[in-house]
Amino acid sequence: MKKKILFSCITVFVVFFSVEVALRVTDWPRVTAAFEHKEPFWTIDADLSEKKTPHKEEKVHFLVNSNSDSLRTRDASELDAFDFRIMTMGCSTTFGWGVTNAEAYPNRLESYIHQAGHPKTAVINAGQPGYTSFQGLWLWNRTLKKYKPDVVIIGFVVQDARKAAYSDKSQAILQKDYRFLKENFLYNSRVYLALRSAIGNVQIRAKERGQGDVGGVYRVPPMDYADNLRNLISSIKENGGIPILFGYPLERSGYTAKHRTILLATAQELDVLIFDPQSKMEEASRTGQYYFSRDRGHANAAGNDQIAQWVFEYLKLQKLLGNQ
Repeated sequence: MKKKILFSCITVFVVFFSVEVALRVTDWPRVTAAFEHKEPFWTIDADLSEKKTPHKEEKVHFLVNSNSDSLRTRDASELDAFDFRIMTMGCSTTFGWGVTNAEAYPNRLESYIHQAGHPKTAVINAGQPGYTSFQGLWLWNRTLKKYKPDVVIIGFVVQDARKAAYSDKSQAILQKDYRFLKENFLYNSRVYLALRSAIGNVQIRAKERGQGDVGGVYRVPPMDYADNLRNLISSIKENGGIPILFGYPLERSGYTAKHRTILLATAQELDVLIFDPQSKMEEASRTGQYYFSRDRGHANAAGNDQIAQWVFEYLKLQKLLGNQ
């Protein structure tokens, strides 16, 4: 019996080795370098002061300030003057791409809260351009939790639902990010890559357009999206904060529809608050101009202000504007 087991192991090894060599000789599957970003994790520069930032589609510049933690908000030391903190997490939509710091929805939200009689409440803009929940979870663990927010508005949906040549996790693995040590080891095997590519759980190359939905894969696939939200919610609660899942609104739900469904399901599963004003924006944008003319994915100053009003009303309803 031992000899049979040994012979079987040797046979499996020989077959595996032969297939591995054959795949390397034929260079399949080929892992290209067509990544969306040079690194899997990034932030804007720290300590920016009125930096002129180009908005390419609109052919204009907007000014950006940032603190020592690369956040578009006041420094952590300045928060000592406030006794209630609301943090907004998200991508460039939360960051306020195309508008000034003061015009971004987190700053407008703070203005409405102060006008309502809560001057000791601060709103921390933790949005970062290009972020999905994958980078957001990393930033929370690295930087954001030290701010000790009382409420965290989790606004990841716009970038998570976008299609790319690689999912964000695949990109990190293929760029040999050693925080994914197990996956890095496996990704050195062409047999493993071939199997995963065939199964489709981790995309190695972009799908051709016309096959299925659209070309590519979700930057954050549905299962990973739900897991990222669960991990964020758990960590925020452990840090003493109240998490709120936020479906940042676009002119039309479009490609984000599936991820919005997951957002709602996750909120129901974990019994956490959720606010998705997508239907409100679809109705409002039929008669008003709330997004840039050439960049329909980012709200203009009026759009940021409208979103801030809706979030303000929701927080007011939930009695989460600040200490009484």
